[in-house]
Amino acid sequence: MRTGIFKGMAVFLLATSLSGHAIEVDGSREAQYGQALAIQQVQTGFGDPGSELDAAYALIAEDRLFLMLTGNLEANFNKLAVFIDSVEGGQNRILGNENPNNDNWAEKFDGFTFDTGFAADYLLIVRHGFGGTKLDLDFAGIGAGNTGALVGSFNPSALGTSGPFAASLGINLGFNNSNSAGVGSSQGQAADSTAAANVLTGVELEIPLALIGNPGGDIRVCAMINGHGHDYLSNQFLGAMPAGTTNLGTDGWGNFIGGSSLGGIDLNNYAGDQFFIIPGPEGAPQVTGFSVDATSTSASITWTSSPDIFYALESSADLQVWEEIDDGILSQGQSTTYDFQLAAGLKKAFYRIVAR
Repeated sequence: MRTGIFKGMAVFLLATSLSGHAIEVDGSREAQYGQALAIQQVQTGFGDPGSELDAAYALIAEDRLFLMLTGNLEANFNKLAVFIDSVEGGQNRILGNENPNNDNWAEKFDGFTFDTGFAADYLLIVRHGFGGTKLDLDFAGIGAGNTGALVGSFNPSALGTSGPFAASLGINLGFNNSNSAGVGSSQGQAADSTAAANVLTGVELEIPLALIGNPGGDIRVCAMINGHGHDYLSNQFLGAMPAGTTNLGTDGWGNFIGGSSLGGIDLNNYAGDQFFIIPGPEGAPQVTGFSVDATSTSASITWTSSPDIFYALESSADLQVWEEIDDGILSQGQSTTYDFQLAAGLKKAFYRIVAR
């Protein structure tokens, strides 16, 4: 974000990308998500219908990450844990005493090791229980000095909707648990990848990029389904475990060890990467110039652009409601300049460039 003061008005400049239509965060996959970034390869060991992860989809738009994980989450407080690697640093091996322990996750993950190339920076936990009348969402920053907490608690049955459920920190959650297809429950056997890719419902998250460090490059995600106590991992991961993998349990061999952590589990011991990659927002337009005529309210804005792309210039007074100034600005090549009038009478204004 760039900022400046012009004729007594604070002007804030942003840039973003947009898929063309807004995503409704209701737990149903929309066409804008495009192709799956990861597809399940192994049948679930947590029952059918029970808890399964069929496929992962993602989209970065309007300074937000939209993440769709199709499948089911059993209403027995099984946990869907979504670890995000979005900035430098992070933990490749979870250190329980250097993390917030909301929902007791850090104590149970103490010693757990991700694949090489993945270092967790943030965690979201989705819990589903009481026969479908309770849906919780936790968020945590990973590392010493970070915090974690419950950020939303909802009753989908009573509300009669699958979302969006507005949590704190600007996160929205969608949850549609109606899937009855996808992968089967012959634990460890190869999944039907076509059936998994055809599932349209599951858990959907809308996460402000600012909440996960404003990543400028690729984002890595490791999603997994755990037991109600964070201490018994299923075989449902995205990226997927190889066919033949049964539930990992507490020790990686399917055993439950009470009072223990997942410290004996190292994802490097399983073929493939148990994470998927979301291409980063580096292609978004970047504002490179802004000027105002000292004798009027006319302004000029310049941004990096791509040939044959249309852009929109939008304005807002509060970052909540955006109004289009022009939604059909054709790229002028690698750099585009557009002249417009600043809104009169405002003390503060936000302007953003949107790639269509």
